Amino acid sequence: MTAALTLTDLAVHYPARNGLPVRAVDGVSLHVAPGETLGLVGESGCGKSTIARAVVGLQAATRGSVVVDGTEIVGADRQTLHRARARMQMVFQDPATSLNPRMTVGEAVGEPLLVRSLVRGGALREQVGMLLAEVGLPPEHAARYPHQFSGGQRQRIVIARALALRPALLVCDEPVSALDVSVRAQILNLLVTLQRSHAMATLFVSHDLAVVRHVCDRIAVMYLGRLVELAPRDALFAAPRHPYTRALLLAVPEPDPVRQRAKPRVLLVGEIPSPAYPPPGCRFHTRCPMARPVCAIEEPAWRQAGESGVACHFADEVSPSSHYQSEASAP
Repeated sequence: MTAALTLTDLAVHYPARNGLPVRAVDGVSLHVAPGETLGLVGESGCGKSTIARAVVGLQAATRGSVVVDGTEIVGADRQTLHRARARMQMVFQDPATSLNPRMTVGEAVGEPLLVRSLVRGGALREQVGMLLAEVGLPPEHAARYPHQFSGGQRQRIVIARALALRPALLVCDEPVSALDVSVRAQILNLLVTLQRSHAMATLFVSHDLAVVRHVCDRIAVMYLGRLVELAPRDALFAAPRHPYTRALLLAVPEPDPVRQRAKPRVLLVGEIPSPAYPPPGCRFHTRCPMARPVCAIEEPAWRQAGESGVACHFADEVSPSSHYQSEASAP
């Protein structure tokens, strides 16, 4: 089966005033199968959103390959990219800035169909009404403007617009982080339902592991522009193999206060290094509680085992929490 999305050695470097490039993404390879949802997680600045923008052609790649539904995006001419964008759509973080305030909801949702000359007139209005109903909004709301809707409703409108061309790939960049907590679950459940009903491949970018656990089939973990671990959702949460992944999971709050108090607190020393000056060897070694001399010298190779992969010299040597100090025992 051909993958809906394939990244091969993707790199995105930004120029800097001092001449050293900012390596926002520095050699990432992964794929998303048709009908699969892949979560991309990591701290702010690790390169998640840059990858999302590079996939849809909004950000030029420095090197590597991005293949969407069989079409190479990197280096594609304008006409090829225009055709390819019919097969991929993006849901941005802030729905308020994703919609033109001068366009009605009906005009915004119907614009992709109109630009592609697929339907017009009454058929277009009918299609827009069906799309709005699909995301849980009354078709008669097509005559309203974005400012007349709540944040959650605006995100539903953006999702309806993204679905208009029935894309093979949906890229979601922090789609619920700008919304109230009360409506996040509704939007997430809507995305899951639509992804399954349309059998779309989805690249889901988020820093919230609880959200990713709810919607994703596999999870890729990034740190400082590199992929450090990739695994099926349940395997990753049950037995993370990279120390950075373990730190992220231990930082997720537990709803049970007894379990929360018993869980060790993560103590990662230092700040995230600058992507303009990444450390030698393993990029995480400056903050890693498992670091040894080899980590500062030799970059760990990517080790693939079945559906899982990890880039760590000592991924199999310790239990998930043995190298983490509880807050109570910290000096």
